[in-house]
Amino acid sequence: MTSEPGSCLRGKRILVVEDELLIAMTIEQILLDHGCEVLGPAPSVGAALRLIDRQPPEAALLDVNLSGHLSTPIAEELARRAIPYLLVTGYVELVLADPVLKRAPYLAKPFTPASLIHKMEQVFCRPAGE
Repeated sequence: MTSEPGSCLRGKRILVVEDELLIAMTIEQILLDHGCEVLGPAPSVGAALRLIDRQPPEAALLDVNLSGHLSTPIAEELARRAIPYLLVTGYVELVLADPVLKRAPYLAKPFTPASLIHKMEQVFCRPAGE
């Protein structure tokens, strides 16, 4: 029996960290279409860290380059709290050069809705103990 794509994401509280408004709105709509609860979008490191403190997500999507600042502090805080995250970036070279970010799963921009959901399922929907 095959489940509907993204069904394991239904009801998950996902933090979206993205500084480009159009991309943030696109990601938000894809998540809403798959039954996710969206936190944010947060356009900056500070805004994302405040959201994590106020309303911890179950998972997060992080843009790597936020108006010239790396999202490394957000990744470190999520890792400290054992919250899974996926980097969604057009700057793969920044990911590979950063000692924290290079350990994280990532999806390169541009992406399709199907590729985003597929990668989110791989990262956020693993059975317990895997």
